[in-house]
Amino acid sequence: MADLNSIYCPKCRCHTNLIYRAGYERSITGGKYLYHAVEECNNCQQHFLTIRLNGQYGKKILKSYPESLPKTVNSLISDSVKKDFEEALLCQSVGAYRGAAVLARRAVQLTCLDKGAKKGEKLHKQIEELFDNNIITQDIKDWADEVRYIGNDAAHPNKEEVNKEDSEDILELLESLCDVLYVAPARAAKRKQKRKGAAE
Repeated sequence: MADLNSIYCPKCRCHTNLIYRAGYERSITGGKYLYHAVEECNNCQQHFLTIRLNGQYGKKILKSYPESLPKTVNSLISDSVKKDFEEALLCQSVGAYRGAAVLARRAVQLTCLDKGAKKGEKLHKQIEELFDNNIITQDIKDWADEVRYIGNDAAHPNKEEVNKEDSEDILELLESLCDVLYVAPARAAKRKQKRKGAAE
C-alpha cells in the first residue's frame, strides 16, 4: 500500500489522494494506534475503508477496501492490451492471482495479434512467428513464453497453483514486454519527430 494519502484508484485508474470522511481510533501496544476510516478518492468519489497506523494525517495505509491498484498502465500501450493489463492488475490487487495470470496471458496474445501474428494459431506459435519475423528478440520471446506458461497453469485444472509471487512476476514480465514493443518505440518516434521539427 501507499504511504500518506496517495493511491492508484481501481475505479477511475488515476493516481489520486484520499479525503477523510469519518473514522475512529483504536489503541495498540507501544503507544501506537490504528485509525479506521471511510475515505474518498478526490477524483471520482469512490469510497474506501482504510486502516492506518498512527492516525489520520500523514500515516501509512496498512489496508484498504477496495485495494489500491499496484500501478498504472502506460497510455502508449495499445488500448486492447492496456484494458486486459489493467484488469490483470485489478485481479492482482484483490488476491485473484489466477485471474491476473489468465489476463496477462490474454494480453500477450493480443500483443502478438497487434504486431501481426496470424489469427487462429496457438499462442506459442504466434510468439514464435514474431521471433521468426524479427519483431521480438530471444529475450522478449522468453518473457512472453513465461507469461504463457503461468497463464496456461491458471486457466486449466490439475495444473500447478498460481500464487502471489507467480502473479507478480508475470505482470512485471508483461510490463517489460509492453515497454519494449509499445512504450520505447512511441517515445523514440516522438523524440525523432521533435528533432526533425527543430531542424526545419
